[in-house]
Amino acid sequence: MTTRTTSQPKPATPQPPSAKGGRTAGFDTSIIATSPLGWIAKLAKRLLAQSLNMPEPLLHGTGVFVFAHVQAAEDRALKTLCPLTLLRQYLARRRKF
Repeated sequence: MTTRTTSQPKPATPQPPSAKGGRTAGFDTSIIATSPLGWIAKLAKRLLAQSLNMPEPLLHGTGVFVFAHVQAAEDRALKTLCPLTLLRQYLARRRKF
């Protein structure tokens, strides 16, 4: 006759917030991703990538790169058009005369 030993059940370990709620890898459950706007944005991205014959990740990376350059150019332009900068330049030119 043999005896069976049963192990004690282990207490449940707390899961990180990202693992709660039954989320699975690869699915984005943010508001934009679940809204019609997110669906349209994904469709537009896929169609643009297809028309340019580029993979979607490369298209996304290119878009981020272009956005960063445009943002930097706008920041430089806004620094030169800042009202305080323009006032200082005007006062400096006025003092010369």
